Amino acid sequence: MSISNRQFSICCGIHVFCQLLFLMLLFSIYSCSKPIEKQVIPTFYHWKTNFELSDIEVDYLDSFKIKKLYIKFFDVDWDFDKKDAIPKADINFKTILDNIDIIPTIFITNRTFENISEKEIPELAKKTQRKIFALSTQIPGLKIREIQLDCDWTLSTKEKFFDFIDQFNNYISKEGVISSATIRLHQIKFFEKTGIPPVDRGMLMFYNMGDIENWLTENSILDLEIGKQYFKNFEKYPLDLDVALPIFHWGILFRDGQMIRILNNLSEIDLKDESRFRRIEKNRFQVIKSTYLNGHYLYEGDLFRLESIKQYELEASVNELNQLIKNPKITIAFYHLDSLNISNFPKDSLKIIQDAFH
Repeated sequence: MSISNRQFSICCGIHVFCQLLFLMLLFSIYSCSKPIEKQVIPTFYHWKTNFELSDIEVDYLDSFKIKKLYIKFFDVDWDFDKKDAIPKADINFKTILDNIDIIPTIFITNRTFENISEKEIPELAKKTQRKIFALSTQIPGLKIREIQLDCDWTLSTKEKFFDFIDQFNNYISKEGVISSATIRLHQIKFFEKTGIPPVDRGMLMFYNMGDIENWLTENSILDLEIGKQYFKNFEKYPLDLDVALPIFHWGILFRDGQMIRILNNLSEIDLKDESRFRRIEKNRFQVIKSTYLNGHYLYEGDLFRLESIKQYELEASVNELNQLIKNPKITIAFYHLDSLNISNFPKDSLKIIQDAFH
């Protein structure tokens, strides 16, 4: 029995359609089984006034093939005597690294925007831009591609801070430079209230989560259970996000139930003298004899809570963040580059963290 040309054409069309459908199904299965991996860029923050790296620190950077560093250039704080925003703690470059992009990072206190008037903001933006490029001349031939602004703004200061960024962007865009800003967890969960800074990218500061002033707090640096309480609206947040993870440690000094100060890099080794200090819990110590420690005078009865980060805590954090941050390119910045910090994290341990982002 013969078939017509029309019937033959229909049969061929159905056959081609089935082939296409089969190929699409195979592609779909392959795509699901082979998800596109993130491009992960490792880096570090440098948060000291003198940029003078030891051989150990340089070797550590080389092992990661670091291509960029976030370096704090200076702080901006409000001077109540002068009634003006004043730059402080200018960076001094004593080590020059080749083939590494430097991202100037400027820390601006929230009280600066609490006190500055709106009409003074354009001048502050202009002075900030000029100072960054003036300090950058310490490195011959440095080409700045990005500048990061670090300010823990609040509802009462967001408009001034965002206006500052807009003014600042007007200056740096002429130089072909983009801007980024640090972002806290609560500023993502409640972004409709806290606002979106007018920058190109955000750096999620995934640390300093707990109540540092509460003696009962276990670890204010990183508490994943507290962090999970803010895992909301990531899918709606309009900025691509990078992540800063902590590798630092410190001690919190309490006196008469009140937090007195933070002692950076304090560890159990510093409190091993049993004639002066007594362990009362696994990460808590009591001063049993008035004494000096790292230039600070301690009174009998003072208390210390030591806080640090463990490898498994960073791995658990990365597992959670992988589910939240979907942009295909992500920078992982470890805070911060210091010989005492990296001594607690062998190179391979941080590479595990880096490779865990996918």
